[in-house]
Amino acid sequence: MSSLATSSPLLDAASSITQENGARHRFVVDISPEWTTQHSVLGGFLNVMALSATRKFLAQEFGDAQYPDPIHAFVQFLKMVPPGLVSLCCTCLRVSSRQCVVRVELAQTKSLRPPRDPASTSTAEPAAVAIVTYADLSKEHGLTQTAANPTIPSRFPDRVRDCAVIDDPIVDATPVTSKLNWVAPRASNGLWGHRLGGHQREVWISFRDGSAISDVLHLALLSDMPLQPPATHEPKFYERYALFTLCLSVEFKKRPHPSTQWVLVKSNSHTVRNGRYDVQVQILAENGDLLALSHHVLHVFGLRAREKAKM
Repeated sequence: MSSLATSSPLLDAASSITQENGARHRFVVDISPEWTTQHSVLGGFLNVMALSATRKFLAQEFGDAQYPDPIHAFVQFLKMVPPGLVSLCCTCLRVSSRQCVVRVELAQTKSLRPPRDPASTSTAEPAAVAIVTYADLSKEHGLTQTAANPTIPSRFPDRVRDCAVIDDPIVDATPVTSKLNWVAPRASNGLWGHRLGGHQREVWISFRDGSAISDVLHLALLSDMPLQPPATHEPKFYERYALFTLCLSVEFKKRPHPSTQWVLVKSNSHTVRNGRYDVQVQILAENGDLLALSHHVLHVFGLRAREKAKM
C-alpha cells in the first residue's frame, strides 16, 4: 500500500483527517476551497475523504495490514457540500477474513462536537453516504479470464501525435480542474475527445505540480474527472449548465505504480435524456493496465443569470 506520507496535495489532504474528540468511529476534516468545482466540493474528493476515514478506522480496529486497500466504493450524494468542516462517521457492516464493509456518513459541521458517548452515532443530517469495501489487492486470487479484445496501449491516442493540451478556459475556471494537465484528441470542429465518436471520450490526465498518481486515492479523485460527454458536444457548455452527481461507484482493480505520472481516462454515456445521464469511466495506465472502473449518474441543470456572473 502506498504511504500517505508521499508528497502529494491530495494525500496531504487525506492524511489531515483526524479523530473527532477521541471517538474511534468519528473523524473530522477541514476541506479547502481548492477541491471545489462550479458550485461545491467535487464528489470524487468527498469519496477520497470517505476512503481515507475508513482506512484510518480499519487501521485502528484491525491493524494496517489486515485490510490495506479499498476494492469498491459506492457513494450516494444527498446535497451539495461547500468547503469547510466535515465530519465522517464509520460503522462496520460486515467483517470477514478477506473483506470488511464499512458505512460512512459524511455531514457538514460548523464546529467540533463536544465529547459524548463513544458508542453514539452521528445525529447530523448526512450530505453523503458511502458503502466502502476494503480488502488486500495483493492477496486476491480466483477465476481469471482474458478478454477476447483486450485493451492495448497501441490503441490509445498518442499524447504527442494525436492529442493537444486542452486550452478551453473551463480548465482553469474551477480550483480542482486547474490542478490537472488535460491532453485529448481534438476534432476539426474544435470539440475535445471525439476520436471514437458518439458519447465516447478520451483524455490523458496528470497533475500540474508534478506529483505522482501513486495511490488508489488518486484513482478515486480522477474517476470523477473524466471528459463529461454531454459537455463536449457544444462549446461553452459550462457557461449555461452545471452538473450534480447523484451517485457514483468505483471499483479499484490495481494499485497504480508509485511513479505513475499520466493515466488515460476513458468515458462513455449510454443515454443523455431529460437532464439526466450516465457515465461509465475506465482509468488505464500507459502500459494498458486497467486501474479502476466507475459508474456515475448525473443531473444537468441550467444556470441562472446570477450564477453565470459568478463563474
